[in-house]
Amino acid sequence: MIYVTAGHEEGIGLEVFLKSYLLLPKYQQKEFHLICHKETLEKNLKISHISLDYDPLKITYITDKPFSTSALAKGIELCKHDDILLTLPTSKDQLILNGEKLAGHTEYFRRFFNKEVDMFFKSNESNVLLITDHIPLNKVASHISSELINHKVELCVDNYKKYFGELKEIFITGINPHAGENGILGNEDSVILDSVKSLGHKTKLKVNGPLPADGLLVNRQFSEEKLFVYMYHDQGLAPFKSLFKTIGANISLGLPFLRLSVDHGTAFELFGKNEANYMGCYYVMKLALQALERIKCQNKQVQKT
Repeated sequence: MIYVTAGHEEGIGLEVFLKSYLLLPKYQQKEFHLICHKETLEKNLKISHISLDYDPLKITYITDKPFSTSALAKGIELCKHDDILLTLPTSKDQLILNGEKLAGHTEYFRRFFNKEVDMFFKSNESNVLLITDHIPLNKVASHISSELINHKVELCVDNYKKYFGELKEIFITGINPHAGENGILGNEDSVILDSVKSLGHKTKLKVNGPLPADGLLVNRQFSEEKLFVYMYHDQGLAPFKSLFKTIGANISLGLPFLRLSVDHGTAFELFGKNEANYMGCYYVMKLALQALERIKCQNKQVQKT
């Protein structure tokens, strides 16, 4: 089952989900279970001029505010390890855990499960893994170690194989400009070189690095079989979002289940106008369906053995 948690009630989340849902054939529509506020759903149906067939869509209604937190909590409760959680965008002030407002879904997961959660981004042409994400730039270098890089890359490779397919090559950026220029621009990149050597042996993949981030994508062919590893948030997401706009998935690694989200925000300025571009959400929903099918196939193989 793919559980979909509604985001902010005045964002475009439900609009893009509903429009994407209608593009799917019935046999795929039945895989989705929406968790939302009833009046908000009815409002979005009216705004989008949609008469929704509630069968085969399963719906669980929540009533407590903030609705984003209630929907997410219910989604986590329902989601088993063979299920998928798809979260629609919300604002930072809507996600509250134990009375504390958190900076986003990733931080909520980290606090709720009390474990590290990695940020991975996927489009139909590229894969991006962040070694650090929501920390100040002046703390990036001190956070990075060869052990951290190895752990995150190995987790990503294993999860990618489970949900999406096989990777063949990994490209890892440096921290400093020109990847440190052999120590002239800093020695922090030496830990990355250590990781490149060990990861090639552990993953059995071709691993390249440390590479200058500014030229990483120049004259390099994109492929779903390649993984690009960046050291910090904007280093990786600036080129990813510039190239693929909203057609990408934000994926959380390290949870008991697979979590995906659209790679865009609430777009409050578009709410109620029936003008939101829903192709990013459609991509994520199709990706979730592909991952779910892989899970089912793997479970069948296990049952046969």
